[in-house]
Amino acid sequence: MMTGSMRRMTVAMLSSLAVSLTTSAARAQGEDYDLLQATQTVFRSLSERLRPSLVRIETVGGTQPTVPLVVDDGDSETPRGPQQFVDSPGSNFVVADGPTTGLVYSSDGYIVSSSYNFARQPALISVVLSDGRRLAADLIARDQVRKIALLHVDAKDLVVPEWVSQFDVEVGQWAVALGLGFGGQRPSVSVGIISAKNRMVGNAIQTDAKLSPVNYGGPLVDIDGRVIGISVPMAQRPGELAGVEMYDSGVGFVVPKRRVDAIVAELKKGKDIYRGWLGMQLGGQAEDGVYVGRIADPSPLREAGVIPGDKLWAAEGRPIHHFGQLVQTLYMIPAGTKVHLCMEREGEPYEVDVVLARNTDLGPLPDYEEPFDPSLPLPGTEDEGDGGD
Repeated sequence: MMTGSMRRMTVAMLSSLAVSLTTSAARAQGEDYDLLQATQTVFRSLSERLRPSLVRIETVGGTQPTVPLVVDDGDSETPRGPQQFVDSPGSNFVVADGPTTGLVYSSDGYIVSSSYNFARQPALISVVLSDGRRLAADLIARDQVRKIALLHVDAKDLVVPEWVSQFDVEVGQWAVALGLGFGGQRPSVSVGIISAKNRMVGNAIQTDAKLSPVNYGGPLVDIDGRVIGISVPMAQRPGELAGVEMYDSGVGFVVPKRRVDAIVAELKKGKDIYRGWLGMQLGGQAEDGVYVGRIADPSPLREAGVIPGDKLWAAEGRPIHHFGQLVQTLYMIPAGTKVHLCMEREGEPYEVDVVLARNTDLGPLPDYEEPFDPSLPLPGTEDEGDGGD
């Protein structure tokens, strides 16, 4: 049985423990609060630090990009047949007319943004600098493959931000996306981490920071205020708008400096960059590759000596087991780029290098040879299947 003195001692010990636990909890809460305050301060300072290099882009005019369904050969009263090789926008997402974001690339007036922001081909473009100046901008060119656009304004001594090499970016580190798509002077802020590197055939870094038309064309930065990359919509399929439907999903992509520098060097020449094509129609599925069906004339494959019925089993060192793999291998490679193909003809392997062409440089696919029995497989094929590269 507990005596009075023992009871008083127990109560005193429990009271002391309660006070200790309360003090520890209060201290922990205070430390957590201080940490949150410090983190908030860092994010705010990043926004303020990058603001001189951010520009708001305003556009007027233009039309929603669409996919042509038919072609008019000029010899008939009505258009006939679907176009065989079309640079599809990649999405039915409606591109709104509103403010977007750009980043100063050089002090002499060059500005980079996302080509998504100019898919409507606006008639007028103006840029609002951080000091409030509104300047007319020229769209020098845009890369419809890696989704980068280059603008120029008549201005000097613009503030160029510091970039970080993609090789110094680590998976799991903080990443902050900034944008001016909401209008106003203060950038929107979206916080996340780096999810993966070397994505989209080596053209992008992935983040779970929410990216959307609000910040497409703006920078993703680290906690030191260095630019990791330019925010753009991307997906594993071709099209300038491909991937925009994933906005704010936590799956976003940015183009790092090494790629941006190479793209800008090309865009400064004043020529847009387009998707590259082989100029073929799929002939059928093989066990370890795909058969070549009809080949456009002219086209890269025809010039390389490839003929219908040949089997394509590797491209750019990647095995090709079905047509989807061929598309995923080539969709980020622009026209004018040389690619290496591994082929086979009547059991004999051979290799060719071909330079991808723009769709407008491809000729028509030839008609099927007569007589043609629709109940039989297509010439040079074993399976049904018909698709265009």
